[in-house]
Amino acid sequence: MNEDYVIDAFGARWSLDTRELDAGARERLHVLWERCRVRGLGARDVGVEPFLVTDSDPYAVSREITLASLRRRRGSAVLLHAAGVSRGDRAIALVGQSGAGKSTASRVLGRHFGYLSDETVAIEEDGRVAPYPKPVSVITDPAAPWDKGEWSPDELGLRKASEPAYLTGLVVLERDPGRTVPELVELPLVDAMLAVIAQSSSLPLLDRPLHRLAELASGSGGPYLLRYSEIGDCVELLGALLDPDAAGSRSERHPWTSTPPVPNSPDGLIVRAPWRDAVHGDGGTLVLIDETPVRLGPVGEVLWRVAAAPMSRDAAYAAVVAALGEHPDAARAVDDGIATLIELGLLHAPTAP
Repeated sequence: MNEDYVIDAFGARWSLDTRELDAGARERLHVLWERCRVRGLGARDVGVEPFLVTDSDPYAVSREITLASLRRRRGSAVLLHAAGVSRGDRAIALVGQSGAGKSTASRVLGRHFGYLSDETVAIEEDGRVAPYPKPVSVITDPAAPWDKGEWSPDELGLRKASEPAYLTGLVVLERDPGRTVPELVELPLVDAMLAVIAQSSSLPLLDRPLHRLAELASGSGGPYLLRYSEIGDCVELLGALLDPDAAGSRSERHPWTSTPPVPNSPDGLIVRAPWRDAVHGDGGTLVLIDETPVRLGPVGEVLWRVAAAPMSRDAAYAAVVAALGEHPDAARAVDDGIATLIELGLLHAPTAP
């Protein structure tokens, strides 16, 4: 490549320096990354950084570009390890759990919808999905799942996405080879958030990260769980989410208001410890402590809620009973709950044994 070759990887722009590759490897790289190329930009333009390509393995290059781009975009966008497809200005992100292939979903769904990415969906603050139509990584030998080949979206016949596209649905994939009929169901918000957080990058660096993720997850009536055997059987179900007339109600959620931490609690009292963010919605309450999300059970949820100001353990016990009802083991459950929340860093009790 004699001219500057600039690509855009979900908002991170790179000028690929391929001088160390032979002519064949350079030409193959050109074919693979053509969908991401930004014509008219040069290596010296604002926002473009150099990227030295030394490996002739296309899959290794793809991983290096993705990781470098994640480092550049951390803290500025919601970064999901997910596949993305769109129709018009509507986009959905497909988050794969174990056994659910994002690349397979991209290859199949991308023939029906616009192909955004097979592995990284970046959502900007306004909800726009920054496209990353990179070459698709495909396992060529089931016995060696980490040894993947690369094919360009054009070689695979994937449709080009319209821009801009905004996230209107978040879908957690659950592949079950024994299932005969696919099913798309609403997923409790907190369940979905935990699944998505496990497949996200640098989420705690964002401002109010749980709130931002909850807003994205609850679009179009979601979040959703897709149970399926073959992703090709799901085109109609997912197409309904991309229908311009699809506008379901959002899952109920309630933000918690942050209060300044109390540095010292009087003897025998408990109080909330410092925390980053928290969301209450379908499925319970999720609290972010530093970079760790913690899901609260019924007792813990009551304890954490009422401990916004210092309170005695007797008062905490009364609050739990008032909220959940009398129980023969209530005292032990409250004591265990307080101990667990202190251990997790959610409650502060300097003089607690």
